[in-house]
Amino acid sequence: MDYAIDTRGLYKWFEGFKAIDGLDIAVPPGSIFGLIGPNGAGKTTLIQMLIGIIHPDRGDAFILGHSIREKNGSIRNQVGYVPDVPVMYPSFTVAEMYRLGSKLYPDWDQDHCFELHRAFGLPDNQRIRSLSRGQKVQVSLVMALALRPRLLLLDEPTAGLDPVVRRAFLRTVIDEAASRGTTIFYSTHNLNDLEQSADHIAAIYQGKLLFTRNLDELKQSMHRLQLVFGSPPGEGTIASLPGLLNWQGSGKVITITIKGDLDSIYPRLNALGAEMVKMMDFDLESMFVELMKAEGYGFGM
Repeated sequence: MDYAIDTRGLYKWFEGFKAIDGLDIAVPPGSIFGLIGPNGAGKTTLIQMLIGIIHPDRGDAFILGHSIREKNGSIRNQVGYVPDVPVMYPSFTVAEMYRLGSKLYPDWDQDHCFELHRAFGLPDNQRIRSLSRGQKVQVSLVMALALRPRLLLLDEPTAGLDPVVRRAFLRTVIDEAASRGTTIFYSTHNLNDLEQSADHIAAIYQGKLLFTRNLDELKQSMHRLQLVFGSPPGEGTIASLPGLLNWQGSGKVITITIKGDLDSIYPRLNALGAEMVKMMDFDLESMFVELMKAEGYGFGM
């Protein structure tokens, strides 16, 4: 497979601090790929390397089949970018920013620009400095998508946005990926956003990759179950379950977090004496916390 993004042994230091530590991430083309991790994990550093703002100290990364070390303007014109704090000329109006974009990018699609502009309900002649943060992010997204990019990089784009604006932003991103096959790679703290939009996720901590998973496969492989026993089981009995990540409770009612195929898990629970097994709600954030505990990390998002 030719990946949309493929990092290979990527490193970056800042004054002796290792921000990216041998990172290997492969992003399938046409996917919506979410990058998660706490503040300082290296998410922004990675995206800024991919877009060419900063350069790696060791290793390489490939976007759309080309090394980020190459000076390839044609590839850069196929990559849209929305940073966490949009950078635009504050004295320009929204319409003037669009005109600037049309002159800078050869594949600029003015019709698509106006279509997205109207969908967001953005003003034409209001100056950038007078826009709300949400409006600035939306203008930045409009410009990034008007390039007709093959790859869209988003760095914490919905942080601090109100729910209505965030929902409209995510719907636009999802529609773009679905209708045009655009690969979306975005970092976020909001795991609810990922659960609604992403099909792959990766987690990094202190610049290292912790895991990368297909989201559907992750959901199918992790379960939170409530067990009811006729008599209290011994702690060793529960702890011996293959794939067990965590368990809590006392007496006859025990709640477990476990990895594996349910068809193989249920017979084991019956063999332990569980008289009732109830599937519990288990969202992506809870899954992430349990995986981090299993890896020995106790940080919060």
